[in-house]
Amino acid sequence: MKRRNFIIKTLKGSLIASLPLALSSFNLKNNKVEIGVVADVHQDIIHDGFSRLSFFINAMKKRKPNFIIQLGDFSLPRTQNQPFIDQWNLFNGPKYHVLGNHDMRDFGYKKEETMKWWKMDKRYYSFDYNNFHFIVLDGNDENPKPWDGYVRYIGSEQKFWLINDLKITLKPTIVFSHQSLEAKGGIANREEIRNILEKHTIKNGQPKVVACLSGHHHTDYVKSINKIPYIQINSMSYKWVGDKFKHKRFSPHIEEAYPTVSKTCPYKDPLYTVLTLDSDQEMLHIEGRKTSFIAPTPNELKIPNAENMHPTISERNLKFL
Repeated sequence: MKRRNFIIKTLKGSLIASLPLALSSFNLKNNKVEIGVVADVHQDIIHDGFSRLSFFINAMKKRKPNFIIQLGDFSLPRTQNQPFIDQWNLFNGPKYHVLGNHDMRDFGYKKEETMKWWKMDKRYYSFDYNNFHFIVLDGNDENPKPWDGYVRYIGSEQKFWLINDLKITLKPTIVFSHQSLEAKGGIANREEIRNILEKHTIKNGQPKVVACLSGHHHTDYVKSINKIPYIQINSMSYKWVGDKFKHKRFSPHIEEAYPTVSKTCPYKDPLYTVLTLDSDQEMLHIEGRKTSFIAPTPNELKIPNAENMHPTISERNLKFL
Protein backbone atom coordinates (compact mmCIF):
# COMPACT_ATOMS: atom_id res chain seq x y z
CA MET A 1 0.00 0.00 0.00
CA LYS A 2 1.49 3.33 -1.02
CA ARG A 3 1.62 5.99 1.68
CA ARG A 4 -0.57 8.47 -0.21
CA ASN A 5 -3.10 6.12 -1.75
CA PHE A 6 -6.77 6.68 -0.96
CA ILE A 7 -8.08 3.30 0.10
CA ILE A 8 -11.35 2.54 1.84
CA LYS A 9 -11.69 -0.58 3.96
CA THR A 10 -14.57 -1.93 5.98
CA LEU A 11 -13.80 -2.43 9.66
CA LYS A 12 -16.41 -3.07 12.36
CA GLY A 13 -19.14 -1.28 10.40
CA SER A 14 -17.19 1.91 9.81
CA LEU A 15 -15.04 3.17 6.98
CA ILE A 16 -11.28 3.46 7.39
CA ALA A 17 -9.51 5.50 4.73
CA SER A 18 -5.85 6.20 4.19
CA LEU A 19 -6.03 9.93 3.65
CA PRO A 20 -3.58 12.81 3.88
CA LEU A 21 -4.39 13.80 7.46
CA ALA A 22 -0.80 14.18 8.65
CA LEU A 23 -1.68 15.92 11.89
CA SER A 24 1.52 14.66 13.52
CA SER A 25 3.47 16.88 11.14
CA PHE A 26 2.05 19.91 12.99
CA ASN A 27 3.40 18.80 16.41
CA LEU A 28 -0.01 19.08 18.10
CA LYS A 29 -0.37 18.18 21.76
CA ASN A 30 -3.42 17.01 23.68
CA ASN A 31 -5.76 18.32 21.05
CA LYS A 32 -9.28 17.12 20.25
CA VAL A 33 -12.17 19.07 18.73
CA GLU A 34 -15.80 17.95 18.38
CA ILE A 35 -18.10 19.74 15.92
CA GLY A 36 -21.84 19.30 15.43
CA VAL A 37 -22.53 19.53 11.69
CA VAL A 38 -25.80 19.87 9.80
CA ALA A 39 -26.39 20.62 6.11
CA ASP A 40 -29.33 21.59 3.91
CA VAL A 41 -32.17 21.73 6.42
CA HIS A 42 -34.26 23.79 3.94
CA GLN A 43 -36.67 25.28 6.45
CA ASP A 44 -38.58 26.96 3.61
CA ILE A 45 -39.09 23.76 1.59
CA ILE A 46 -39.59 20.99 4.15
CA HIS A 47 -42.66 21.28 6.38
CA ASP A 48 -41.04 20.00 9.59
CA GLY A 49 -37.74 21.86 9.49
CA PHE A 50 -38.29 23.25 12.99
CA SER A 51 -38.71 19.82 14.57
CA ARG A 52 -35.71 18.45 12.66
CA LEU A 53 -33.50 21.29 13.84
CA SER A 54 -34.88 20.93 17.38
CA PHE A 55 -33.84 17.28 17.40
CA PHE A 56 -30.29 18.28 16.43
CA ILE A 57 -30.06 21.13 18.94
CA ASN A 58 -31.35 18.96 21.79
CA ALA A 59 -28.80 16.30 20.90
CA MET A 60 -26.01 18.89 20.81
CA LYS A 61 -27.06 20.39 24.16
CA LYS A 62 -26.55 16.95 25.69
CA ARG A 63 -23.39 16.16 23.71
CA LYS A 64 -21.77 19.57 24.22
CA PRO A 65 -19.43 19.69 21.18
CA ASN A 66 -16.92 22.51 20.99
CA PHE A 67 -19.08 24.26 18.39
CA ILE A 68 -21.83 23.66 15.83
CA ILE A 69 -21.99 24.71 12.18
CA GLN A 70 -24.65 24.60 9.47
CA LEU A 71 -23.44 24.24 5.87
CA GLY A 72 -26.05 26.37 4.09
CA ASP A 73 -29.55 26.13 2.58
CA PHE A 74 -30.77 26.77 6.10
CA SER A 75 -33.46 29.47 6.35
CA LEU A 76 -34.65 32.54 4.50
CA PRO A 77 -34.89 35.88 6.37
CA ARG A 78 -38.66 35.67 6.84
CA THR A 79 -40.53 36.69 9.98
CA GLN A 80 -42.23 33.28 10.17
CA ASN A 81 -38.79 31.69 10.45
CA GLN A 82 -37.91 33.48 13.69
CA PRO A 83 -38.76 30.43 15.86
CA PHE A 84 -36.43 28.35 13.67
CA ILE A 85 -33.53 30.77 14.21
CA ASP A 86 -34.36 31.00 17.92
CA GLN A 87 -34.10 27.21 18.11
CA TRP A 88 -30.62 27.30 16.55
CA ASN A 89 -29.56 29.91 19.08
CA LEU A 90 -30.56 27.69 22.01
CA PHE A 91 -27.21 25.94 21.70
CA ASN A 92 -25.13 27.51 24.44
CA GLY A 93 -21.81 27.55 22.64
CA PRO A 94 -20.12 28.87 19.50
CA LYS A 95 -22.33 28.65 16.40
CA TYR A 96 -21.25 29.23 12.80
CA HIS A 97 -23.08 29.73 9.50
CA VAL A 98 -22.24 28.99 5.87
CA LEU A 99 -24.26 30.79 3.19
CA GLY A 100 -26.16 28.58 0.73
CA ASN A 101 -27.73 29.50 -2.60
CA HIS A 102 -31.26 28.85 -1.24
CA ASP A 103 -30.75 31.22 1.67
CA MET A 104 -31.06 34.40 -0.37
CA ARG A 105 -31.19 35.43 -4.02
CA ASP A 106 -32.75 32.21 -5.35
CA PHE A 107 -35.84 33.38 -3.42
CA GLY A 108 -35.44 37.11 -4.01
CA TYR A 109 -33.52 38.10 -0.87
CA LYS A 110 -30.22 39.93 -0.70
CA LYS A 111 -27.21 38.29 0.88
CA GLU A 112 -26.98 41.15 3.37
CA GLU A 113 -30.56 40.49 4.53
CA THR A 114 -29.77 36.87 5.31
CA MET A 115 -26.53 37.73 7.08
CA LYS A 116 -28.31 40.27 9.27
CA TRP A 117 -31.09 37.76 10.03
CA TRP A 118 -28.55 35.15 11.08
CA LYS A 119 -26.38 37.74 12.89
CA MET A 120 -23.51 36.74 10.61
CA ASP A 121 -20.78 39.40 10.58
CA LYS A 122 -18.83 38.25 7.50
CA ARG A 123 -19.80 36.21 4.48
CA TYR A 124 -16.45 34.40 4.48
CA TYR A 125 -14.17 34.16 7.47
CA SER A 126 -11.80 31.99 9.50
CA PHE A 127 -11.21 31.17 13.14
CA ASP A 128 -9.04 28.96 15.35
CA TYR A 129 -10.22 26.42 17.86
CA ASN A 130 -7.60 24.71 19.99
CA ASN A 131 -4.78 23.87 17.57
CA PHE A 132 -6.94 23.75 14.44
CA HIS A 133 -7.77 26.46 11.90
CA PHE A 134 -11.20 26.64 10.25
CA ILE A 135 -12.12 28.46 7.03
CA VAL A 136 -15.68 29.25 5.93
CA LEU A 137 -16.09 30.12 2.24
CA ASP A 138 -18.94 31.89 0.43
CA GLY A 139 -19.58 30.13 -2.88
CA ASN A 140 -22.23 32.66 -3.95
CA ASP A 141 -20.15 35.30 -5.72
CA GLU A 142 -21.24 36.42 -9.18
CA ASN A 143 -20.12 34.10 -11.98
CA PRO A 144 -18.32 35.75 -14.92
CA LYS A 145 -20.74 36.50 -17.75
CA PRO A 146 -22.26 34.88 -19.68
CA TRP A 147 -23.73 32.63 -17.02
CA ASP A 148 -27.03 30.78 -16.82
CA GLY A 149 -28.35 29.47 -13.52
CA TYR A 150 -27.76 30.24 -9.86
CA VAL A 151 -24.44 31.79 -8.90
CA ARG A 152 -21.76 29.42 -7.61
CA TYR A 153 -18.39 31.09 -7.76
CA ILE A 154 -15.58 32.38 -5.56
CA GLY A 155 -14.48 35.80 -6.79
CA SER A 156 -11.16 37.65 -6.82
CA GLU A 157 -11.56 39.43 -3.49
CA GLN A 158 -12.32 36.18 -1.66
CA LYS A 159 -9.53 34.30 -3.44
CA PHE A 160 -7.00 36.95 -2.39
CA TRP A 161 -8.25 36.68 1.20
CA LEU A 162 -8.05 32.86 1.09
CA ILE A 163 -4.44 32.92 -0.14
CA ASN A 164 -3.39 35.30 2.64
CA ASP A 165 -5.31 33.37 5.28
CA LEU A 166 -3.59 30.11 4.33
CA LYS A 167 -0.19 31.80 4.25
CA ILE A 168 -0.59 33.08 7.80
CA THR A 169 -1.88 30.00 9.59
CA LEU A 170 0.48 27.36 10.92
CA LYS A 171 -2.34 25.06 12.02
CA PRO A 172 -3.97 22.08 10.28
CA THR A 173 -6.98 23.53 8.48
CA ILE A 174 -10.56 22.44 7.80
CA VAL A 175 -12.50 24.20 5.00
CA PHE A 176 -16.29 24.52 5.06
CA SER A 177 -18.37 25.57 2.05
CA HIS A 178 -21.93 25.07 0.88
CA GLN A 179 -21.29 24.20 -2.76
CA SER A 180 -18.66 21.52 -3.18
CA LEU A 181 -15.09 22.01 -4.34
CA GLU A 182 -14.87 18.65 -6.11
CA ALA A 183 -18.17 17.84 -7.85
CA LYS A 184 -19.98 18.91 -11.00
CA GLY A 185 -22.64 21.43 -10.01
CA GLY A 186 -20.46 22.73 -7.20
CA ILE A 187 -18.39 25.92 -7.24
CA ALA A 188 -17.74 26.73 -10.90
CA ASN A 189 -14.06 27.63 -10.43
CA ARG A 190 -13.46 24.74 -8.03
CA GLU A 191 -10.24 23.63 -9.75
CA GLU A 192 -8.77 27.09 -9.22
CA ILE A 193 -9.73 27.02 -5.54
CA ARG A 194 -8.36 23.50 -5.08
CA ASN A 195 -5.10 24.66 -6.62
CA ILE A 196 -4.87 27.40 -3.96
CA LEU A 197 -5.49 24.84 -1.20
CA GLU A 198 -2.90 22.43 -2.59
CA LYS A 199 -0.16 25.07 -2.93
CA HIS A 200 -0.14 25.91 0.78
CA THR A 201 1.89 23.21 2.49
CA ILE A 202 3.96 22.58 5.59
CA LYS A 203 7.65 21.65 5.58
CA ASN A 204 7.23 18.07 4.32
CA GLY A 205 4.99 19.10 1.41
CA GLN A 206 1.82 18.04 3.19
CA PRO A 207 -1.14 20.40 2.52
CA LYS A 208 -2.15 22.60 5.44
CA VAL A 209 -5.75 21.74 4.55
CA VAL A 210 -6.55 18.33 6.03
CA ALA A 211 -10.21 18.16 4.89
CA CYS A 212 -12.97 20.08 3.07
CA LEU A 213 -16.64 19.64 4.01
CA SER A 214 -19.66 20.78 2.02
CA GLY A 215 -23.37 20.17 1.52
CA HIS A 216 -25.54 21.28 -1.43
CA HIS A 217 -25.69 17.95 -3.29
CA HIS A 218 -27.80 16.08 -0.69
CA THR A 219 -25.56 13.04 -0.88
CA ASP A 220 -22.99 11.12 1.14
CA TYR A 221 -19.43 10.42 0.01
CA VAL A 222 -15.75 11.22 0.43
CA LYS A 223 -13.29 11.77 -2.40
CA SER A 224 -9.56 12.45 -2.23
CA ILE A 225 -7.93 14.82 -4.73
CA ASN A 226 -4.20 15.51 -4.53
CA LYS A 227 -3.89 14.55 -0.86
CA ILE A 228 -6.97 16.46 0.34
CA PRO A 229 -10.22 14.63 1.23
CA TYR A 230 -13.49 16.27 0.15
CA ILE A 231 -16.42 15.16 2.31
CA GLN A 232 -20.08 15.50 1.33
CA ILE A 233 -22.50 15.86 4.25
CA ASN A 234 -25.99 14.70 3.34
CA SER A 235 -29.06 16.90 3.76
CA MET A 236 -30.83 16.81 7.10
CA SER A 237 -34.18 16.62 5.32
CA TYR A 238 -34.59 15.18 1.83
CA LYS A 239 -33.45 14.25 -1.66
CA TRP A 240 -34.67 16.64 -4.37
CA VAL A 241 -36.43 14.82 -7.27
CA GLY A 242 -38.13 17.66 -9.18
CA ASP A 243 -41.36 17.99 -11.14
CA LYS A 244 -41.16 14.70 -13.02
CA PHE A 245 -41.26 12.59 -9.87
CA LYS A 246 -43.25 14.81 -7.52
CA HIS A 247 -45.71 13.13 -5.19
CA LYS A 248 -48.08 14.52 -2.58
CA ARG A 249 -47.43 12.66 0.69
CA PHE A 250 -48.86 15.05 3.24
CA SER A 251 -52.12 16.76 4.12
CA PRO A 252 -53.60 19.39 1.78
CA HIS A 253 -52.76 22.04 4.38
CA ILE A 254 -49.06 21.09 4.40
CA GLU A 255 -48.87 20.71 0.62
CA GLU A 256 -50.41 24.17 0.18
CA ALA A 257 -48.12 25.81 2.73
CA TYR A 258 -45.02 24.08 1.31
CA PRO A 259 -45.75 23.76 -2.42
CA THR A 260 -42.35 22.30 -3.36
CA VAL A 261 -42.23 19.58 -0.69
CA SER A 262 -43.93 17.27 -3.20
CA LYS A 263 -40.78 17.55 -5.35
CA THR A 264 -38.70 15.90 -2.65
CA CYS A 265 -38.24 12.44 -1.20
CA PRO A 266 -38.18 13.36 2.49
CA TYR A 267 -36.12 11.52 5.07
CA LYS A 268 -38.08 10.05 7.98
CA ASP A 269 -35.63 11.24 10.63
CA PRO A 270 -33.19 14.18 10.61
CA LEU A 271 -29.62 13.54 9.50
CA TYR A 272 -26.65 15.25 11.10
CA THR A 273 -23.19 14.30 12.31
CA VAL A 274 -20.53 15.02 14.88
CA LEU A 275 -17.08 15.52 13.42
CA THR A 276 -14.18 14.72 15.75
CA LEU A 277 -10.61 15.83 15.08
CA ASP A 278 -8.15 13.84 17.19
CA SER A 279 -4.47 14.69 16.81
CA ASP A 280 -3.36 11.97 19.24
CA GLN A 281 -4.92 9.26 17.05
CA GLU A 282 -4.23 11.20 13.82
CA MET A 283 -7.87 10.62 12.96
CA LEU A 284 -10.85 12.52 11.60
CA HIS A 285 -14.02 10.74 12.65
CA ILE A 286 -17.51 11.29 11.19
CA GLU A 287 -20.33 9.79 13.22
CA GLY A 288 -22.83 7.92 11.08
CA ARG A 289 -26.61 8.22 11.06
CA LYS A 290 -29.11 6.33 8.96
CA THR A 291 -32.83 6.70 8.42
CA SER A 292 -35.34 5.77 5.71
CA PHE A 293 -37.40 7.59 3.09
CA ILE A 294 -41.00 8.55 3.73
CA ALA A 295 -42.89 6.50 1.12
CA PRO A 296 -42.99 6.42 -1.78
CA THR A 297 -39.24 5.93 -2.00
CA PRO A 298 -37.05 6.81 -5.03
CA ASN A 299 -37.17 3.13 -6.01
CA GLU A 300 -40.96 3.08 -5.82
CA LEU A 301 -41.10 6.24 -7.94
CA LYS A 302 -38.78 4.53 -10.46
CA ILE A 303 -36.29 7.39 -10.39
CA PRO A 304 -33.14 6.70 -12.45
CA ASN A 305 -30.14 5.91 -10.23
CA ALA A 306 -32.45 5.48 -7.25
CA GLU A 307 -30.11 2.80 -5.96
CA ASN A 308 -27.55 5.58 -5.35
CA MET A 309 -29.92 7.68 -3.24
CA HIS A 310 -29.45 6.92 0.44
CA PRO A 311 -30.83 8.71 3.54
CA THR A 312 -27.51 8.18 5.26
CA ILE A 313 -24.44 9.87 6.64
CA SER A 314 -21.80 7.15 6.66
CA GLU A 315 -19.57 6.60 9.65
CA ARG A 316 -16.00 7.25 8.59
CA ASN A 317 -12.59 7.20 10.19
CA LEU A 318 -10.18 9.05 7.94
CA LYS A 319 -6.66 8.19 9.02
CA PHE A 320 -3.26 9.08 7.70
CA LEU A 321 -1.21 5.89 7.27
